[in-house]
Amino acid sequence: MRPAWSGTIAFGLVTLPVKLYSAVEPSREVSFHLLDRETLTPIKEVRVNPKTGDEVPWDHIVRGVEVAKRRYVPLSREELAALPLPSAHTIDLFGFVETDDTDPVLLDTAYYVAPGEGGAKPYELLRAGLEKLGKVGVGKIALRTREHLAVLRPHGRMLVLHTMYFADEVRDESAVPGVPRRVQVQTAERRMAEQLIAGMATPFEHGRYKSEYKKALDALVKAKQHGKEFAAPRPERKVIDLQEALRRSLETARPRGRGRPKPRRMKAAS
Repeated sequence: MRPAWSGTIAFGLVTLPVKLYSAVEPSREVSFHLLDRETLTPIKEVRVNPKTGDEVPWDHIVRGVEVAKRRYVPLSREELAALPLPSAHTIDLFGFVETDDTDPVLLDTAYYVAPGEGGAKPYELLRAGLEKLGKVGVGKIALRTREHLAVLRPHGRMLVLHTMYFADEVRDESAVPGVPRRVQVQTAERRMAEQLIAGMATPFEHGRYKSEYKKALDALVKAKQHGKEFAAPRPERKVIDLQEALRRSLETARPRGRGRPKPRRMKAAS
């Protein structure tokens, strides 16, 4: 496992050498190649100038920022490298906040943090202190020429760093269309929904959950590889009213041996 980043964590007068390792295995992701339909040859991506139709070699390509519609300001590698970027080699923690204060919506990519040479003791002191106080560190880090907000938190016997979005990168939730604002809900409906949630309460066991899409894709590839037909099963879904759906879900969620009470027989009137 190769580190994705090496540098130091700085807070107060303390500096701690660390290395970051990606917490996600990219090879596990489903990836597709673009092929020529006739020959199944992988397609080569070509950079073309849309005005001239000519291919543009890499040494003729520069980065640029659009400042107005179809108006760009070019920026050289030297100009970008000269910009001040204190977080290029240092994760500067500017404070410690409550764990629940960091909204999961803001989290982006996770990295395992390991101590560098000579950093084992301050690493453990920081991890144990965060765990005991229920705090996480907030700071900045630069990865691949882009600066990120970051949160550092304890995770078992180690530290994990999550890159985060800045406030101006997150859309305002009030701008999302179709979100109900004022919905009249009956007390019985609310109670039934709460009973369903309580009945389906379960501990989170990450290893139990598998990607059905990856499993079906693998089966499809193997079937086509051997010239066989493959038909993925599709569960039938019927739309029914809310109360009926909740009632059926509650019956399904009930533990075995606790069926519905039998209806009482009514005596005939004399």
